[in-house]
Amino acid sequence: MTHPTPNARVVQRRGAGFSLIELVIAMLVMGLVMAYAMDTFSTNQEAYQVVEQVSETQQNMRAVADLIERDLRHAGFMVEAGAAACAVDNQNTSDILYVSDATAIDPGNVTGVTNAIGTGNNATGPGVHNYNGMTSTILDGVASYDTDGNGVADSDFQVGGGAIVFDRNDWTRGSACGIVTAIGGTTVTVDIEGGPLGAAAGAVDMAVVPAHRYFIDANGTLFRDGLEIARDVDDLQIAFFLDLNDDNVEQPNEIFGDGVGPDYTPGAVDMSQAREILVNLVLRTRVQDVDFTDGQFQTSFNRNAVAGNDGFRRRVHTSREMLRNLVMR
Repeated sequence: MTHPTPNARVVQRRGAGFSLIELVIAMLVMGLVMAYAMDTFSTNQEAYQVVEQVSETQQNMRAVADLIERDLRHAGFMVEAGAAACAVDNQNTSDILYVSDATAIDPGNVTGVTNAIGTGNNATGPGVHNYNGMTSTILDGVASYDTDGNGVADSDFQVGGGAIVFDRNDWTRGSACGIVTAIGGTTVTVDIEGGPLGAAAGAVDMAVVPAHRYFIDANGTLFRDGLEIARDVDDLQIAFFLDLNDDNVEQPNEIFGDGVGPDYTPGAVDMSQAREILVNLVLRTRVQDVDFTDGQFQTSFNRNAVAGNDGFRRRVHTSREMLRNLVMR
């Protein structure tokens, strides 16, 4: 009987496991694989978050744009043409848009709309004014909003909503617009933001109508009639096409507030000549993308440029809405 030599036994013991060097190499390889896998996962996760953020921004933009466009399509419905729309045209911040509130008007009562909006107050300059002397704050005999919280609608104006003031005797005086701060039986209190009206050439017949008010605060939240409708909104810019010579042809000097033609001043234009409203809406993602080097503020119309990269991805919606209720008159 033969016995294995000592060297043979050493060989057998070595073949039964790993050496320290082999174990270190295996751990290094596994570490590289894990590092590569984690890097790939992190990259894919970041890409997913970017896509999700951009998708959310686009969905929000479509919803807001649809709401604004719907209101614009009804601008001037059952009210005088001079009260169809109004705006505050800012160069260093977002514009403020006012559109006559068509939902507050019953088309079955034209006479009521004509008579109920008269006011004895001629003030249209900046500041708070009480527009009183109206037959009622209900334009058409049927109230649309509950202003005292008792569950019963009592007015066609709403606190936090807007109001457009104009002279029914002279639409060339333009319009004034502001936010409604209080409502009484025959009085509407308005904090005027856009105005005053131009000088009166003769007797005045002041009137005030309810309007939807679109406003973006310093935090990028867009409000409609005081209610939040979207966050992460960078900008809302408005421009108007006014057919000054009534030839149905757009001239450069007939676009107000676009940065090329004249700026828009509500008390200096006859809104009955308006044919289209141009809207630029800019939304951004909720969070920054540190790897995105083109995150620049999207300047539009006559707003001053904002320099620098902030890492936000943005989407811009541009639309033109024909004012059918003015064009068809």
